[in-house]
Amino acid sequence: MKTPKVLIIDDESIVRKAMQKALRNEGYKLYFAENGEQGLSLFAEIAPDLAFLDLRMPVMDGFAFLNKLQIKPKDPFLVVVITGHGDDKEVEESFRLGVNFFLRKPLSLIEVCCLARRCIDLKAMEADIRRHQDNLQKLVTERTAALEEQIFFQQTLINSIPTPIFYKNTRLEYLGCNTAFADLNRLAPTEIIGRSVFDLLPAEEAEAHTRVDRQLLRQGGMKTYQGSICHNDGYKRELMINKTVYKDKNGAVSGLIGASFDITELVRTKEDLTCRSHELEEVNTALRVLLKEVNRTRENIEKKIVHNIRETVMPHLEQLEDKPPAKQRQAYLEMAMANLDRITSSFPQRLSSSALNLSPREIQVADFVKMGKTNKETARLMKLSCNAVEFHRNNLRKKLGLKGRKTNLRTHLMNME
Repeated sequence: MKTPKVLIIDDESIVRKAMQKALRNEGYKLYFAENGEQGLSLFAEIAPDLAFLDLRMPVMDGFAFLNKLQIKPKDPFLVVVITGHGDDKEVEESFRLGVNFFLRKPLSLIEVCCLARRCIDLKAMEADIRRHQDNLQKLVTERTAALEEQIFFQQTLINSIPTPIFYKNTRLEYLGCNTAFADLNRLAPTEIIGRSVFDLLPAEEAEAHTRVDRQLLRQGGMKTYQGSICHNDGYKRELMINKTVYKDKNGAVSGLIGASFDITELVRTKEDLTCRSHELEEVNTALRVLLKEVNRTRENIEKKIVHNIRETVMPHLEQLEDKPPAKQRQAYLEMAMANLDRITSSFPQRLSSSALNLSPREIQVADFVKMGKTNKETARLMKLSCNAVEFHRNNLRKKLGLKGRKTNLRTHLMNME
């Protein structure tokens, strides 16, 4: 440790000698001045740790000295004023100029020694405290910089995550979030911190999220649920939200951490698939009904074909079993073939449509006319009179819109194929 320097400023030599005698065995380096002017010069030169100052001196008194010195609380020295008995105004003025300690005349050497020790120790302690404060401030600055760097890194890290992330305190106020969460709410991160979900969402949606938060704070653990967020422009997003509590070092719940996953497209796709599924079920139902109707129609057609063959073809073929004359046999074969052709052709179906309203006999006569049979041949094959055949032909022309027109009936019928 350095040797403390003590400056004694007093115009009386007896006082200077007494002070020297009192302090010579304390291990201090002593300096002396006879007035304030010498004292200021020495003060600037030696930078003492302690100064004893007499107030009443020639050339420059103690008050002028103090006004020039301008004592400040953090100065590395102390000034002890030496004053006479009853000089309270001088004491008061000295206090105003920054002096904290006083010695009254006549001086006590023991008091001088004790006060000098106290002042030197006090300034040494203040210096130690300042060093500790400086070290502490440096440490705090370093730790703060490291903490800010760590926070910056952590914020950069969560900002790089595309999933919206946020965290709240137990009052359910947002303490922070990443860029994805801020973008989801169409706000800057600084506009979210310190606010609650009621500041971000409509009251009904905010209340639903808050119920989950309160339950987690009471019960702890983790919660996953589906929620929604609706912006002011009406655009709504469906979210899958995962929340969990976080605790301090003592195990007490400190708040919530949450992550939101946008499942809007998934929900819409599911809704579309559900709608499509319903549509397909309706189509399948219609197809089953249609298939049933087609099967029923097919069965009816098959029955009609079998019936027609049995009624219009088989009788003519059965006649051949009796081996009739060749001419009659030919007629039976032609009749059977004509009926088969009529059964398998769509021509009779068109003739029997509701628009034409032809009778079965008229359809049969139309078949023979189309085949080129004369009235006589048709009458013989149908076992009718020629007048009956002519009657049916006239009805055909009338229903086909040919009456009074010079249009060949057979040609017209063939054009209907």
